[in-house]
Amino acid sequence: MTYTDVTPYVKAGQRNEIVVRVEPGERAGDGILRGPVALRDVEPPKRIYFDLSNPRQADVFMRELHGPLMRQGVDVWWVDGGNGAVDMPGLNKQLWANKVFYDYSQRESGRRGFILSRYGDWGSERYPAFFTGDTYSEWPVLAYEVAFTARGGNVLVPYITHDIGGFHGAKLDFDLYARWIEFGVFSPLLRLHSAHANPREGNLRMPWVYGSEGIALMRKYFTLRTQLIPYLYSYAWRAHQESLPILRPLYLEYPDLEEAYRHSREYFFGREMLVAPVLDPSGNQTVYLPPGSWIDFFSGKRRQGGVTFTAHYAVDETPVFVREGVIIPEQAPSEYSNAKPLDPLIVNVYGAGEGSFDLYEDDGVSLAYAQGASAHTPIRHARGGDGLEQLLIGPTQGTFQGQLEERSYELRIHTTDRPSSISVDGRPLSQWTWDADQTTAVATLPRRSIRNRIGVEWR
Repeated sequence: MTYTDVTPYVKAGQRNEIVVRVEPGERAGDGILRGPVALRDVEPPKRIYFDLSNPRQADVFMRELHGPLMRQGVDVWWVDGGNGAVDMPGLNKQLWANKVFYDYSQRESGRRGFILSRYGDWGSERYPAFFTGDTYSEWPVLAYEVAFTARGGNVLVPYITHDIGGFHGAKLDFDLYARWIEFGVFSPLLRLHSAHANPREGNLRMPWVYGSEGIALMRKYFTLRTQLIPYLYSYAWRAHQESLPILRPLYLEYPDLEEAYRHSREYFFGREMLVAPVLDPSGNQTVYLPPGSWIDFFSGKRRQGGVTFTAHYAVDETPVFVREGVIIPEQAPSEYSNAKPLDPLIVNVYGAGEGSFDLYEDDGVSLAYAQGASAHTPIRHARGGDGLEQLLIGPTQGTFQGQLEERSYELRIHTTDRPSSISVDGRPLSQWTWDADQTTAVATLPRRSIRNRIGVEWR
């Protein structure tokens, strides 16, 4: 039923003309689906709703309406809005709705709760994650979302997500679609959604809408996203433990550097990766690199920091840089994030210098991590004065259900020159390869106990 109150527009004793305008749709039957249209001086009955600030009502709302669906397999709730959910003055309606859904989901399932919702002011970081609403499919909106997401950590929110491609806007130009995909892959959560997913239109955010070019783009970046799960999961732990965001504005890493406050549309993805998404159709992007030595994540090109440069990036390229010496763990490509055990663990070492990474693992589902059921594997990279590079992996500390007791490793050394030798635990390694195009040495380390330390050296 559609109800409109016209009281402010009519006066007693005067002739009043009321016109109902119906906009026809594109399909037969659009418009007024059921008649008749009636004009009555009768207010419709008030809505029936739950007040989630009332504990008894909140319990019935979740237990009776949502509990059966969770027992049928629903894992995640999208709480699109909470403005009508609370009748308690001074209580943020959205924040409380988020809390009710999150707490019940975790209690009912016995597993980690997760919801997708809107921001509900201070305290919202307890109930992840958040999306930025029904945005328009425009270049300025994409640019705004980049800066907005990077600033989310300022209010302790580590998980901000967008409707990739925008919510309002049919089929986009491929340039805009591609740039939104590239930003989405280097965001806390990767998610496609729009108003244009329905039986009449299909789903206009799917890659095949753009033919082979769209499929190739998504295969490249979505595969990379899955490979980076060990890196991302370790930073998800840090966000939980230390309230440090996954996306970090430059000034969070360089608080004393004035230039870091001038580039709001660049950010760190974790500590090791710097991302500067392309934000206009020209493909040109101006990038500021903080002081130090940097490596292009995709091409391997070296750049000195402390400067700003402009470069052109093809539609399937995006500016991502890593600090010299860093370590980035990956997993093998898979159909989804936890399709396979983390075996082998791929360890990427970029250039020379000092680097370290603390790999975090747990069972990925239960609440046992809160009682310490988790594991940490330290990975350290150092360079000696004689040019000898050294990598130390492990030993792993901690246990959890389903933990691998042994694993193999694939070491990828991203360097400028082919190493003259590689040794493992003091023994020369004969089976390794050199990719001249990528300037990368690849070595497979035999399976061994995660409780043993591995030492790798090369020069």
